[in-house]
Amino acid sequence: MEVVKKFIIIVLMFLCAQGAEARDISVLIRQDARQCSVAGTSYYIAVAGGGVTPEITGTFSLYANGASLSAGSVSYALPATVSSRNPITIDGKSYRGKIVFESGYGGFNIVNVVDMEEYLKGVLKDEMSPAWPAEALKAQAVLARTFASGSKKHGRYDVCDKVHCQSYSGTKGESAAIVDAVNATGGEILKYGGAPAEIYYFAESGGCTASAKSAWNKNLPYLSAKPDPVPVNGPNAKWQAAFTMQQIASRLAAAGVPVGSISSLAPAGRDESGRVTSIEVTGSGGRNVVAAAKFRAALGASVVKSTLFEFSAAGGYTPQLKATPAAAEPKPQYRAPTAKADVAAMPEKDEEILYWMARNKIFTIQELVSMIGKDSEYPKFIAEGKRRMAARGQTEPPQQSAAARQPAVAPQADASPLSNAAASGYSVTIYGRGFGHGVGMPQWTAKALAENGWSYKQILDYYFPGTSLEKDCY
Repeated sequence: MEVVKKFIIIVLMFLCAQGAEARDISVLIRQDARQCSVAGTSYYIAVAGGGVTPEITGTFSLYANGASLSAGSVSYALPATVSSRNPITIDGKSYRGKIVFESGYGGFNIVNVVDMEEYLKGVLKDEMSPAWPAEALKAQAVLARTFASGSKKHGRYDVCDKVHCQSYSGTKGESAAIVDAVNATGGEILKYGGAPAEIYYFAESGGCTASAKSAWNKNLPYLSAKPDPVPVNGPNAKWQAAFTMQQIASRLAAAGVPVGSISSLAPAGRDESGRVTSIEVTGSGGRNVVAAAKFRAALGASVVKSTLFEFSAAGGYTPQLKATPAAAEPKPQYRAPTAKADVAAMPEKDEEILYWMARNKIFTIQELVSMIGKDSEYPKFIAEGKRRMAARGQTEPPQQSAAARQPAVAPQADASPLSNAAASGYSVTIYGRGFGHGVGMPQWTAKALAENGWSYKQILDYYFPGTSLEKDCY
């Protein structure tokens, strides 16, 4: 009987591996196109109704013609699929897999149906430099695969090729480093509750990430605010953006927020990472409170690069680990950890105890990093921490009832305050940090962590605690 069980497990593992290799993903690369060029060698076109052309080599143009495509005097009924053993070029960009033409609303849609692993090679090079450390590239590969493995993100298609899904430009710029990162993590995704985790990544944190709760009101416990564990010297560590008040008023009005002539701007709230959550705009139109994300979008997300900003000259900002009681309202406490730990506040779960010990300087951040992910050794690490506590004269916390003891949650960030000073006058300069929405893994921090010896598994475990890294059986 045991032999039969082992045989079944081996067969399932084999089928899972085969399925992972065969998983295709649909990528919308053009919507409602009126015309395009197709080029390649030894390709053929299969059309609705089962017709197939002879093999074609060369370039020709296709034009929308109702429920079909026209190429000179020849028409192809939609949907039409272009297949080849070689990359197929559409409007100068080459793609592996198949190209499918489908009817759109005002033209035709162009879809790349491609193997998941080949798709990832086209994503990574657009999201990270191939010159970056291998462990950072591996972490990015896992996140890109996880994102694409979830539910369809773009209507009936899995994803599109734009940055709001994942930036993808086919085979252009493929490199050995990118291919190695995809192959080294083949099939691996992050899961939570047995399904692909809802993951996010962005360019640069500015010192600390934001929680999904504060950014989008999403209750995803593995997406909490996380301070950078190591110094990061990215291109947008600090930035400035200058506007006249009239420019801001015009752009807010265009975004559906008429405020009249602005007399002052001030942060009306901040989250635990220090990011602005809302802006108080006072002007001839009265007082308006505008969501910081909407304010940023109205002024231009590539100019106001994040919501981690202030209206006065950039001051100090030092995020650090903080354990927040689950029952308490999370509020920033702008103070450094005490030299002696409050043992009564020690949490119950092993991983949370290690974070608590690091926060209270029983372990260094470097020691904590080396422990993350080694679940079977957590009791040994905790015992060492308690030995160090005993050497300081600290003892075990007294036993309490479950009702009396407040459970701790995963460590969050505690940032020193940024200025909430108002801006007034003819113009304003915004002083900011970081680039992007702030939730999940900051790519420049992943680079810095990899350069400091972190593995891709440690990077993912730090930014997505509570998820599991698994081979996905497509």
